[in-house]
Amino acid sequence: MKSVKSKRRLVAIGIFTLALIWLTACQAAGRNPDDLEIPVIQATADSSLCQNDRYPQDAPAFEDVSSEQLVARASGIRVFDRQTGDGPVPTIQDLVTVRYTGWLTDGCIFDSTFTRGQDAQLLLVSLIPGWREAILTMATGTIRRVEIPSDLAYDDLGSPPTIPPNATLTFDIELVSVLTPAVAQMTATAAAASFTPTPEGSAGVLDCNAGYPDTAPRYDDVSGDQLVIQESGISVFDIAVGDGNSPGPDDTVNVHYTGWLTDGCVFDSSYTRGQVVSFPVGGVIPGFRDAILGMSVGGHRRVEIPPERGYGDAGAGTAIPPGATIIFDIILESIGDQ
Repeated sequence: MKSVKSKRRLVAIGIFTLALIWLTACQAAGRNPDDLEIPVIQATADSSLCQNDRYPQDAPAFEDVSSEQLVARASGIRVFDRQTGDGPVPTIQDLVTVRYTGWLTDGCIFDSTFTRGQDAQLLLVSLIPGWREAILTMATGTIRRVEIPSDLAYDDLGSPPTIPPNATLTFDIELVSVLTPAVAQMTATAAAASFTPTPEGSAGVLDCNAGYPDTAPRYDDVSGDQLVIQESGISVFDIAVGDGNSPGPDDTVNVHYTGWLTDGCVFDSSYTRGQVVSFPVGGVIPGFRDAILGMSVGGHRRVEIPPERGYGDAGAGTAIPPGATIIFDIILESIGDQ
C-alpha cells in the first residue's frame, strides 16, 4: 500500500480536480444537527454537507454498534455481523445488490442507500479495498458493520469535498443478492463455453473471453495510439460524444461496460450479464470515476487506467493481478432514473 501512496502523490493535482464523494449529502444519524460538532480536518472535507433531516429514522444508526463489538481482521478492517445470512457468498467478479450507510468517525453520513430510497448495485471488482474485504466474506442476507482504515479506503487524499484525508470509514452493509456472470449468461451454457481442451486433450483451461457476446465492443476496436492522456493519469478516446447531461458527484449512473487486462482478457462486463449496471459515481476506483465524470449521456468512451488509479500493487483477487493497467469500454446510458 505504501508504494501506491507514493504513486498517488505524483498525480495529486489531477486527482483533486476529479476525486468526488460517494453519493448524496452527508448526514448525522440520529442526532440533532444543532448539537453535532464536526471538526473540519482539511479544507477538502466539507462538513456542511452533513444533513440529518434526509436520513430515515428507522434506518441503521451509527450508535447501533459500539467500537468494542468490532473484531479485527488480518486485512486491517474491523467487523461485527448484526445478522448472519445463509445465502450465496460473492466472488470478485460478481455484481452485488446492497443496502448500506457510510459514516465518518464523528457520525457524519457521507453516503446511504436509505436516503436515496433504493438499493445499490455494485461491482465488487470496482470497489475500494476495504469494501471488497468486507463483502467477499459475507453470505447473502448478512448485515455487517465494518470499520475501514484509510489505507483500505481513500488514503491520504480523501475524497473531497466530504471525506477528509486519512479518514477511517464505518459502513453498515446488508448483502441483498448476488449476480454472478455465469447466472446472467445461463449457467450451463457459459460453463461449457468457458472450458476448452488443452493441446494434450486431457485437461482444460479457462477462456476468459468465453461467453462474451460477439456484438459487444471488442478490445481491438481502439488502438493505443488513439488514446490521449489526461491530467489525472488516465488515457481516453471518445468513440462517440454524448449530447445529454453529465453526471456529478451525487449521481448514480447507468452504464454498459467491459473491462480488459492489457492482453485482451475480459475480467468483467455488463454485456455478459445482459443488463445495464447502475452504481454511484464516487463508489468505484479512481480511474473509472475520472472517466465517467468527463462523459455526457450517450457518450461512448475507451479508457486506459494505470495501476495507481486502479488497483495498485494489491490487484483485485484472481481477476486483476498486482500492478495491472486495465482498459474499460464505457457507454453512459443514463443518470439516475433518467
